[in-house]
Amino acid sequence: MRNLLEEFNKDHGLRPPTILSVREHIFIGSISSLGWFMSNQEIIFETIGQKVLATPLKVRFQYGHPNVFDRNFHIIRGGISKASRLIYLSKDIFVGVNLTLRQGNITHHEYIQVGKGRDVGLDQIFLFEGKVAKNNGEQILNRDIYCSGHQFDFFRMLSYYFITVWFYISSMMNVIIVHIFLYGKPYLSLSGLEAAIMKQALMRENNPLKAAMASQYVV
Repeated sequence: MRNLLEEFNKDHGLRPPTILSVREHIFIGSISSLGWFMSNQEIIFETIGQKVLATPLKVRFQYGHPNVFDRNFHIIRGGISKASRLIYLSKDIFVGVNLTLRQGNITHHEYIQVGKGRDVGLDQIFLFEGKVAKNNGEQILNRDIYCSGHQFDFFRMLSYYFITVWFYISSMMNVIIVHIFLYGKPYLSLSGLEAAIMKQALMRENNPLKAAMASQYVV
Protein backbone atom coordinates (compact mmCIF):
# COMPACT_ATOMS: atom_id res chain seq x y z
CA MET A 1 0.00 0.00 0.00
CA ARG A 2 2.88 2.35 0.70
CA ASN A 3 4.25 1.81 -2.81
CA LEU A 4 0.78 2.27 -4.27
CA LEU A 5 0.30 5.62 -2.56
CA GLU A 6 3.61 6.78 -3.98
CA GLU A 7 2.04 6.50 -7.45
CA PHE A 8 0.20 9.76 -6.74
CA ASN A 9 3.55 11.53 -7.01
CA LYS A 10 4.76 9.81 -10.17
CA ASP A 11 4.40 10.81 -13.80
CA HIS A 12 1.45 9.06 -15.47
CA GLY A 13 1.03 11.16 -18.57
CA LEU A 14 -0.43 14.60 -19.00
CA ARG A 15 -2.00 14.82 -15.52
CA PRO A 16 -1.20 13.31 -12.12
CA PRO A 17 -3.38 10.32 -11.13
CA THR A 18 -6.45 10.93 -9.01
CA ILE A 19 -7.69 7.31 -8.77
CA LEU A 20 -5.30 4.39 -8.42
CA SER A 21 -6.93 1.16 -9.55
CA VAL A 22 -5.67 -2.32 -8.62
CA ARG A 23 -6.73 -5.78 -9.71
CA GLU A 24 -9.20 -8.06 -7.97
CA HIS A 25 -8.63 -11.68 -7.01
CA ILE A 26 -11.79 -13.80 -6.76
CA PHE A 27 -10.77 -16.68 -4.51
CA ILE A 28 -13.94 -18.77 -4.92
CA GLY A 29 -12.76 -20.38 -8.16
CA SER A 30 -12.07 -23.75 -6.51
CA ILE A 31 -15.50 -24.08 -4.85
CA SER A 32 -17.62 -25.02 -7.86
CA SER A 33 -17.94 -24.64 -11.61
CA LEU A 34 -19.95 -21.44 -11.12
CA GLY A 35 -17.23 -20.05 -8.89
CA TRP A 36 -14.66 -20.95 -11.52
CA PHE A 37 -16.77 -19.17 -14.16
CA MET A 38 -17.12 -16.02 -12.04
CA SER A 39 -13.41 -16.04 -11.25
CA ASN A 40 -12.47 -16.26 -14.93
CA GLN A 41 -15.02 -13.57 -15.73
CA GLU A 42 -13.30 -11.23 -13.30
CA ILE A 43 -9.86 -12.08 -14.68
CA ILE A 44 -10.96 -11.10 -18.18
CA PHE A 45 -12.74 -7.95 -17.06
CA GLU A 46 -10.32 -6.85 -14.37
CA THR A 47 -6.86 -7.94 -15.40
CA ILE A 48 -7.07 -7.81 -19.19
CA GLY A 49 -9.88 -5.37 -19.94
CA GLN A 50 -9.15 -2.69 -17.34
CA LYS A 51 -5.45 -2.65 -18.12
CA VAL A 52 -6.12 -1.98 -21.80
CA LEU A 53 -8.78 0.62 -21.01
CA ALA A 54 -6.33 2.47 -18.77
CA THR A 55 -3.33 2.22 -21.12
CA PRO A 56 -3.26 2.97 -24.01
CA LEU A 57 -6.96 3.75 -24.58
CA LYS A 58 -7.28 6.16 -21.60
CA VAL A 59 -11.02 5.52 -21.31
CA ARG A 60 -11.04 3.65 -18.03
CA PHE A 61 -13.55 4.83 -15.47
CA GLN A 62 -14.22 3.65 -11.93
CA TYR A 63 -16.22 0.42 -11.82
CA GLY A 64 -16.57 -0.17 -8.11
CA HIS A 65 -13.50 -2.39 -7.85
CA PRO A 66 -10.44 -1.87 -5.63
CA ASN A 67 -9.42 1.76 -5.96
CA VAL A 68 -7.60 4.41 -3.97
CA PHE A 69 -9.09 7.89 -4.29
CA ASP A 70 -7.35 11.22 -4.01
CA ARG A 71 -9.71 12.63 -1.40
CA ASN A 72 -8.62 16.25 -1.72
CA PHE A 73 -9.25 16.20 -5.46
CA HIS A 74 -12.74 14.73 -5.20
CA ILE A 75 -14.08 16.54 -2.18
CA ILE A 76 -13.71 19.97 -3.83
CA ARG A 77 -15.21 18.76 -7.14
CA GLY A 78 -18.63 17.51 -6.16
CA GLY A 79 -17.73 14.52 -4.02
CA ILE A 80 -17.85 10.83 -4.88
CA SER A 81 -21.44 9.58 -4.68
CA LYS A 82 -24.50 10.70 -6.60
CA ALA A 83 -27.59 12.04 -4.89
CA SER A 84 -30.08 9.34 -5.89
CA ARG A 85 -29.47 5.66 -5.32
CA LEU A 86 -32.45 4.75 -7.53
CA ILE A 87 -31.47 6.67 -10.65
CA TYR A 88 -27.75 6.07 -10.31
CA LEU A 89 -27.77 2.36 -9.52
CA SER A 90 -24.10 1.87 -10.41
CA LYS A 91 -22.81 5.15 -9.10
CA ASP A 92 -19.19 4.04 -9.46
CA ILE A 93 -18.91 4.63 -13.21
CA PHE A 94 -20.36 8.13 -12.83
CA VAL A 95 -17.52 8.91 -10.46
CA GLY A 96 -15.12 8.08 -13.26
CA VAL A 97 -17.08 10.17 -15.76
CA ASN A 98 -17.17 13.21 -13.45
CA LEU A 99 -13.49 12.71 -12.72
CA THR A 100 -12.64 12.70 -16.43
CA LEU A 101 -14.75 15.81 -17.08
CA ARG A 102 -12.85 17.57 -14.28
CA GLN A 103 -9.43 16.78 -15.75
CA GLY A 104 -8.68 13.75 -13.60
CA ASN A 105 -6.62 10.67 -14.45
CA ILE A 106 -7.30 7.00 -13.62
CA THR A 107 -4.43 4.51 -13.66
CA HIS A 108 -4.22 0.74 -13.26
CA HIS A 109 -1.55 -1.13 -11.29
CA GLU A 110 -0.86 -4.84 -11.24
CA TYR A 111 1.64 -5.31 -8.42
CA ILE A 112 -1.03 -5.39 -5.72
CA GLN A 113 -4.37 -7.20 -5.63
CA VAL A 114 -7.35 -7.35 -3.30
CA GLY A 115 -9.04 -10.64 -2.50
CA LYS A 116 -12.80 -10.88 -2.87
CA GLY A 117 -15.42 -13.56 -2.32
CA ARG A 118 -18.84 -13.71 -3.91
CA ASP A 119 -22.07 -15.64 -3.53
CA VAL A 120 -21.79 -18.58 -5.88
CA GLY A 121 -25.07 -19.19 -7.68
CA LEU A 122 -26.83 -18.69 -10.96
CA ASP A 123 -29.18 -16.13 -9.42
CA GLN A 124 -26.22 -14.00 -8.32
CA ILE A 125 -24.79 -14.05 -11.83
CA PHE A 126 -28.16 -13.03 -13.27
CA LEU A 127 -28.55 -10.23 -10.72
CA PHE A 128 -25.10 -8.92 -11.54
CA GLU A 129 -25.78 -8.97 -15.28
CA GLY A 130 -29.13 -7.25 -14.70
CA LYS A 131 -27.48 -4.54 -12.62
CA VAL A 132 -24.89 -3.84 -15.31
CA ALA A 133 -27.58 -3.74 -18.00
CA LYS A 134 -29.69 -1.29 -15.98
CA ASN A 135 -26.60 0.83 -15.42
CA ASN A 136 -26.04 1.05 -19.18
CA GLY A 137 -29.62 2.18 -19.62
CA GLU A 138 -29.00 4.94 -17.08
CA GLN A 139 -25.89 6.03 -18.95
CA ILE A 140 -27.96 6.75 -22.05
CA LEU A 141 -30.10 9.18 -20.03
CA ASN A 142 -27.23 10.81 -18.17
CA ARG A 143 -26.00 14.31 -18.94
CA ASP A 144 -22.44 13.57 -17.83
CA ILE A 145 -22.11 10.87 -20.49
CA TYR A 146 -23.38 13.32 -23.08
CA CYS A 147 -20.81 15.94 -22.05
CA SER A 148 -17.94 13.47 -22.01
CA GLY A 149 -18.84 12.25 -25.51
CA HIS A 150 -18.44 15.80 -26.81
CA GLN A 151 -14.97 16.14 -25.30
CA PHE A 152 -13.45 12.79 -26.36
CA ASP A 153 -11.52 12.35 -29.54
CA PHE A 154 -12.85 9.88 -32.10
CA PHE A 155 -10.93 6.80 -30.93
CA ARG A 156 -11.60 7.33 -27.23
CA MET A 157 -15.26 7.89 -28.04
CA LEU A 158 -15.41 4.59 -29.98
CA SER A 159 -13.70 2.73 -27.13
CA TYR A 160 -16.07 4.29 -24.63
CA TYR A 161 -19.11 3.45 -26.75
CA PHE A 162 -18.25 -0.19 -27.33
CA ILE A 163 -17.54 -0.96 -23.65
CA THR A 164 -20.88 0.45 -22.50
CA VAL A 165 -24.05 0.78 -24.53
CA TRP A 166 -23.06 -0.92 -27.76
CA PHE A 167 -22.38 -4.25 -26.02
CA TYR A 168 -26.08 -4.56 -25.24
CA ILE A 169 -27.20 -3.26 -28.62
CA SER A 170 -25.05 -5.87 -30.37
CA SER A 171 -26.32 -8.59 -28.01
CA MET A 172 -29.91 -7.62 -28.84
CA MET A 173 -29.11 -7.73 -32.58
CA ASN A 174 -27.58 -11.21 -32.19
CA VAL A 175 -30.69 -12.52 -30.41
CA ILE A 176 -32.99 -11.04 -33.07
CA ILE A 177 -30.90 -12.50 -35.90
CA VAL A 178 -30.95 -15.97 -34.29
CA HIS A 179 -34.76 -15.79 -33.99
CA ILE A 180 -35.09 -14.71 -37.62
CA PHE A 181 -32.95 -17.65 -38.68
CA LEU A 182 -34.82 -20.18 -36.54
CA TYR A 183 -38.19 -19.07 -37.89
CA GLY A 184 -36.98 -18.46 -41.44
CA LYS A 185 -35.38 -21.86 -41.95
CA PRO A 186 -38.60 -23.89 -41.31
CA TYR A 187 -40.48 -21.44 -43.54
CA LEU A 188 -38.03 -22.04 -46.41
CA SER A 189 -38.32 -25.79 -45.98
CA LEU A 190 -42.11 -26.08 -45.49
CA SER A 191 -43.03 -23.58 -48.20
CA GLY A 192 -40.94 -25.34 -50.85
CA LEU A 193 -38.88 -22.22 -51.49
CA GLU A 194 -35.65 -23.91 -50.45
CA ALA A 195 -36.24 -26.81 -52.89
CA ALA A 196 -36.93 -24.34 -55.69
CA ILE A 197 -33.73 -22.40 -54.93
CA MET A 198 -31.67 -25.60 -54.88
CA LYS A 199 -33.26 -26.76 -58.15
CA GLN A 200 -32.31 -23.49 -59.83
CA ALA A 201 -28.79 -23.74 -58.39
CA LEU A 202 -28.39 -27.28 -59.78
CA MET A 203 -29.72 -26.30 -63.21
CA ARG A 204 -27.37 -23.33 -63.47
CA GLU A 205 -24.50 -25.10 -61.69
CA ASN A 206 -24.36 -22.28 -59.17
CA ASN A 207 -21.98 -23.83 -56.64
CA PRO A 208 -21.68 -20.76 -54.35
CA LEU A 209 -25.46 -20.68 -53.89
CA LYS A 210 -25.54 -24.41 -53.07
CA ALA A 211 -22.73 -23.92 -50.54
CA ALA A 212 -24.56 -20.97 -48.98
CA MET A 213 -27.77 -22.98 -48.58
CA ALA A 214 -25.88 -25.89 -47.01
CA SER A 215 -23.89 -23.65 -44.65
CA GLN A 216 -27.10 -22.49 -42.97
CA TYR A 217 -27.48 -25.92 -41.38
CA VAL A 218 -24.03 -25.59 -39.86
CA VAL A 219 -25.06 -22.27 -38.31
